[in-house]
Amino acid sequence: MASIWIAIPTFRRPDQLRHLLETLPGVVDRHDVMVLVADNDPVRQEGSAVVRALLADGYGLPMTLLTVAQPGLCAVRNAIADAALEDPAMRFLAMIDDDEWPQPGWLDALLICQAQVGADVVAGPVDSCFVGTAPRWARETLVFRAEQRPWGATGMLWASNNLLVTRRAFEMIARPFFDARFNRSGGEDLDFLTRLHEAGARFGWSPDARVSEWVPVERARLSWVLKRMWRIGCTETLARQKALPGWTGTARLLVRSIAILGLRTAGLATLLLPGARRVDIAGQWVKSWGRLYALAGRGRSRRGAGHYGAL
Repeated sequence: MASIWIAIPTFRRPDQLRHLLETLPGVVDRHDVMVLVADNDPVRQEGSAVVRALLADGYGLPMTLLTVAQPGLCAVRNAIADAALEDPAMRFLAMIDDDEWPQPGWLDALLICQAQVGADVVAGPVDSCFVGTAPRWARETLVFRAEQRPWGATGMLWASNNLLVTRRAFEMIARPFFDARFNRSGGEDLDFLTRLHEAGARFGWSPDARVSEWVPVERARLSWVLKRMWRIGCTETLARQKALPGWTGTARLLVRSIAILGLRTAGLATLLLPGARRVDIAGQWVKSWGRLYALAGRGRSRRGAGHYGAL
């Protein structure tokens, strides 16, 4: 039994997963931790092979392996939550993705913020680590910049790739914690956090709880960044649409989305200004179109279930 579970969903990223797992023992110096790796690929099981090899070599932390046959991040995240909650000693579930690794002090910083703020959920920044030489615009664009907030209680959180969730938080909302309707579109973590926020959960932010994330060469391209902004517009809208059901809610979102598109379209003129962050300006415009695409009922077919590793 462990009071802190570190959860890692994985799908066909054996090298990145190995790096993460090899980093953890040097960063997490505690005796109340359990590492849970959930392999969402029952066919190739590359993540499972990494876990078994490390355990055979005498891995430095308690670690358990979970194979999730049902494809998609919703399925694997729900399986993780269920497995952790089965341990009556579990008080905290720390979530980190398989293409990331924690920086020194990561877990302690999350726990300190949780204790001092009394937060139900605590998040921290994600620093991009580019593979190879990336263009300057990629290093500066919003998609790859770590979020900055002051330490302490904070407003809405947006993602689960560096997150500490208390047992109490899971008890505040109904199962399934991650809605399968987002399996194909993404945004299951935003929906999860939105429901917690509506249930009165208290959020915290710890700037010292940092993780690093690999950015492969194919992501440091303008086409990928604009597609990412499009997807963000879709998933944010799908999550809001769920919170505002019916024709009234859709009408409100449509008016808001059209207004934002108008503002972003007018803002395209700033592309001509010296020093303008052109990729961010264009990205926000594309994101606005992604909102309308989702409202047209097309946003849930953006990608195949199970292939979340491509995002």
